[in-house]
Amino acid sequence: MRLSLTLLLGEILVFGPAALAQDDPAGQVKDAAGSKPTIELVFVIDTTGSMAGLIEGAKEKVWGIVNDVMKAPSRPEVRMGLVAYRDRGDAYVTQVTPITRDLDRVYNTLMGFRAEGGGDGPENVRRALADGVHKAGWSPRSANTAQILFLVGDAPPHDDYADEPDTVASASEAVKAGILVNTIQCGREAGTSEVWQRISRAGEGRYFAIAQDGGVAAIATPYDEELSRLGSRSGGTYMAYGGMMGGMGGMRATEFRKDRAAAQRHLEADFAARAPKSAQADRALNKAINAAAYDESDLVQAVESGKVKLDAVKAEDLPDDLQKLSPEDRKKVVEKKIEERKAIREKILELSKKRDAFIQQEREKQAARKPAGFDEAVSAALKEQIARRAPKP
Repeated sequence: MRLSLTLLLGEILVFGPAALAQDDPAGQVKDAAGSKPTIELVFVIDTTGSMAGLIEGAKEKVWGIVNDVMKAPSRPEVRMGLVAYRDRGDAYVTQVTPITRDLDRVYNTLMGFRAEGGGDGPENVRRALADGVHKAGWSPRSANTAQILFLVGDAPPHDDYADEPDTVASASEAVKAGILVNTIQCGREAGTSEVWQRISRAGEGRYFAIAQDGGVAAIATPYDEELSRLGSRSGGTYMAYGGMMGGMGGMRATEFRKDRAAAQRHLEADFAARAPKSAQADRALNKAINAAAYDESDLVQAVESGKVKLDAVKAEDLPDDLQKLSPEDRKKVVEKKIEERKAIREKILELSKKRDAFIQQEREKQAARKPAGFDEAVSAALKEQIARRAPKP
C-alpha cells in the first residue's frame, strides 16, 4: 500500500517565516528564503537502455508524488530539478535541469527522457551525483527548506574514472550543504547494491531496492479523462503579461506575451497528446492545489494571489486585448477569468476525491501481491526526511 504523506506532513511540517524566493524568467531558484515551507527535490536518473520501465513509471507518478507533499495543511511549495545521466561515449554524460518551481517545465523535460545507450555495465555515476549536488541550483541552506536528492539507477559507477568525484565524497558534501541523499536501485546487481548503500549512508538518506522496471502500477480510473480536460481548461485561462521581466518594452514586450501565450497553448496540447492519462489527472490536481501553478507571466495567477494589483500594471504590459479596454472593463475581464479558474479548481478537487477513493480501493486489492515500487520508495523517504528537516520547537 502506498504510504500517505498528507497525515504526517499535517502534523510536523511547520516552518518559520522568511522572505519570498524569487525566480528568474525560466523559473530557476535564486533566493533561499521563502515565506512558506519549501521542499526541493532532485532526481538523478540513469537514462541508459535498461532503465526504460523506471523512466516510464516516473512519468506516470511524479505528479502524484508532488501532490502528496502539497496536500499537507501547511501547503508547502515544491521545487524540483533533474539530472539525466549515461556514460562517456553516449549521447551525453549528464543533462541538468536546474531546480525550479515551474513543475510543468520539469515534467516536460522528463517526458523527453528516452532510455538509450549504456550496455557495458558501469555508468558515470560519479559525474551524475556530483552534478546533482553541485550543479542543480539548490537554494542556500535554510531552516524552512528541506532538500532531498534521489539517485536512481541499476548499474554501479565507473570507479576507474579517477578524474571524476568519488560518489561517497559527493554524498558527504551534500550533507554538509543540508542535502539528504537517497539511493534507489533498480534490479538486483550486487555491485550496485553495495555502492548504493554506501552512498545513502554517507548522504544520511535511505537505500531502496525495487524491481528493474521500477515496479510502478498505474491505476486507470473513470475520472482520468475528465480531470485531464479540466486541467487543459485551467491552462486555457492563462493570460500572459510582460514588460517587467528583463526591462522589456515596446514590440519586444508584445512578442514576449505572444510567445508565452503560444508556449502555454503548446504545452497543454503536448501534455494532452503525450503524457499518460493518470499523469494528466494528477497534473490537473496540482493546478488546483498549487499556488504557483503557472509561471510568473500569468496575469490571472498574479492578480488572484495578490502579488500584483491590476491597476498598477502599465497598460503596455497588459495582454493586447486588455490594453484596448477601460480600467473598469479590464478588471471585469480578469475577475471573470479568476472566477472561471476557481470553478474549474472546485470541479477538479471534487473529482479528485472520487478518484483517490477509487485508487485506494484498487491498491488495497493489489497490496498483498505487489512489491514496493518507485513511487512507494520516494514517498517513504520523503515521509521520514521532511520530518527530520522540520525545525524543532
